[in-house]
Amino acid sequence: MIQIYTGDGKGKTTASLGVAIRAAGHGMKVVILQFFKEGKTGEVKFLKRAKNIKVLQFGTGEFVRDGKVPKKLKEKTQEGWRIAQEFIQDDKTDLIILDEFTHAINLGIIEKDEVLKFLKIHKNSKKEIIITGRNADTSLSELADLVTEMRKLKHPYDIGIKARKGTEY
Repeated sequence: MIQIYTGDGKGKTTASLGVAIRAAGHGMKVVILQFFKEGKTGEVKFLKRAKNIKVLQFGTGEFVRDGKVPKKLKEKTQEGWRIAQEFIQDDKTDLIILDEFTHAINLGIIEKDEVLKFLKIHKNSKKEIIITGRNADTSLSELADLVTEMRKLKHPYDIGIKARKGTEY
């Protein structure tokens, strides 16, 4: 089963982590691969203590500006995709979350056709694969079994309130 959480609203990662906690509560083995992210957010600190949840981050602290991806970030993202494929093929892993993975596709770091081909092969396995990020590609959404779009109606950032510890990181 492939699920996608996309859109410009808050909650894509949060929704996927809720599924991770639910799956882990039932004894399932969960792997969360976070692309473009690094650091010790509240959820990472918590999840790393769980016995059957593994969190891997593939960020470098660098930002993509004007569509230009720093070399180190590109390499780290490609490494993350290679590792993700290994977990998807591993019979011992039940749930794989590719957090912010749509950006890797949209920026051309990971080839969309390669991702689609790989996911089509593994779609009907007993695995759950969750992909998060803005602007999920139409062909990726068509392949998925569940697509949820988070839409921003209002956000504190719009009036100058910065991300808050404990609720947004």
